[in-house]
Amino acid sequence: EREREDGSVPRTEGTPLSLYTSVSSRRATTEVSTSSSRHSPLDLGLGLGLGLCVKTVKGVKSVKTIRMRAEAARTEPLSSGGLSSQSSGNVADASWRSSSQGWTVWKFGGTCVAGPDRLKKVANLLMEDVEKGNKLAVVLSAMGSTAEEPVKVTDQLLRAVQNATNRNDAYIADLDKLEVLHIKAAKQLLGEATGAPSVGEDLLENFTQKLHEDITNLKSMLKAITIVGVSSSAFGDFVVGHGELWNARLFTDFLKASGLGNAKMVDAREVLVVEPSEQDTVEVDYEDSSKNLDLWHERNVSQPEDGNFPIVVTGFIAKRRDGRATTLRRNGSDYSGTIMAALLNAKSITIWTDVDGVYSADPRKVSDAEPLKHLSYNEAWELSYFGANVLHPRSTLPAMRHGIPIIIKNFFNLSAEGTLIDSMKDEELYSSFEESADMRSGDRWRNVVKGFATIDDCSLINIEGTGMVGVPGTASRIFGRIRDAGINVIMISQGSSEHSVCFAVKGSDANKACEALKEEFDEFIQSGLLDDVSVINDCTILAAVGSQLQMAIGACGHV
Repeated sequence: EREREDGSVPRTEGTPLSLYTSVSSRRATTEVSTSSSRHSPLDLGLGLGLGLCVKTVKGVKSVKTIRMRAEAARTEPLSSGGLSSQSSGNVADASWRSSSQGWTVWKFGGTCVAGPDRLKKVANLLMEDVEKGNKLAVVLSAMGSTAEEPVKVTDQLLRAVQNATNRNDAYIADLDKLEVLHIKAAKQLLGEATGAPSVGEDLLENFTQKLHEDITNLKSMLKAITIVGVSSSAFGDFVVGHGELWNARLFTDFLKASGLGNAKMVDAREVLVVEPSEQDTVEVDYEDSSKNLDLWHERNVSQPEDGNFPIVVTGFIAKRRDGRATTLRRNGSDYSGTIMAALLNAKSITIWTDVDGVYSADPRKVSDAEPLKHLSYNEAWELSYFGANVLHPRSTLPAMRHGIPIIIKNFFNLSAEGTLIDSMKDEELYSSFEESADMRSGDRWRNVVKGFATIDDCSLINIEGTGMVGVPGTASRIFGRIRDAGINVIMISQGSSEHSVCFAVKGSDANKACEALKEEFDEFIQSGLLDDVSVINDCTILAAVGSQLQMAIGACGHV
């Protein structure tokens, strides 16, 4: 099938500011090459990572590569109409979601909505916020795992598809278990709701009926898969998305049964339009999505009767331009939250999770790691890229492009301050860095380096030789072959003489990368123009991240 390219998403542009340093453990030489460019204050948004690749086997810790990287992202501003659906012909009104309306978005992960007790807590938080007059949209994941139900709903749906593909009738038991789980939760929520009993009973009956219809349809579809013995990604996306659908329906019904009769539910498959890309991600069609959202509002909201209505949105799922159901892929629920925030021109989005915020290091590895109060978008991006459990880098894009602050909060510890992620930089902290006389002051560097993150189980691939010096296209051949092999390059270091190129890949890809390069450059290796391709396994990339690192003299030396 030929995919159509979507050019409607604002294009992110940037010029890297890079410092690559290769330190040899055998020779007392250091090679440094730098590149820089000027940016206007409006264009500049620098997130800087200082990456080290450290040998971790047998207790040896020799520095192999140091890289400092900064990316400046220029984001296209919203038009004067925001994400409105203005076009020729009759269009739905978009004023209800203008920035002046002050919408906020909350996104709850599967752990936060795993079971009726946690859904009640979410509802209490929502009702308190709505009573204050705030306009709120809540994006929900499918139910996560608990001690009583150790398997996530999404994983059970995936298992049902896999069982059907393997022609195993166990998919029937998988779906039956899911039906029982959601009916049990519905009885506990709707049967004990504080509103009128008749309302809860009617909602319970309606929810149970729709759930049974969905389960019956899924059984019929999976039965067909058992006959064929083959499933498609599109079919898998359709099945897996039901976890979010059921949870959003149940939560909306609970809000109505608890007295919020104007609560509205948005099935993201009716609004959000995306197209898959070659990198197993999706590109959002914001124009069509915003038009669909305005049409949904026109059909489902009758103001002023509905007043301040909360919106419950299914996370993770969407539709393609041809109408087929799809998902937002890995970390899709967080991504759907920031997309919805962009569509609503929200003043902020809060990601509710099970930690106190973004930590200065992995608390499982560093006992005195502490939650950070503030990060810039690019600092969060860098920490995430280098393995920190923050947000998937792609999830931050909609918020970055439209200047929407992201707040990370602990659902299980409401007193924790959390972490604010926005475009502001800690200029005053850097001023204290410049004024400090002690070059090795821990407090001084604390203001510059926000946090540390690691990517474990990496391998360094090194290719060098005199045949590479001054030969155009050598780097292109190296990374073109690596790309064709389907291998992701994590980090690159090249000597200024072009005598060698070193890059990091996942440990599981090391042998494949080595063999691909040997085949590509076999003639040069046989003639002696290139040395044999070498691999250093069992490495970890350690990244020190801070947006002011590029201005801090002595950063590499201090590390």
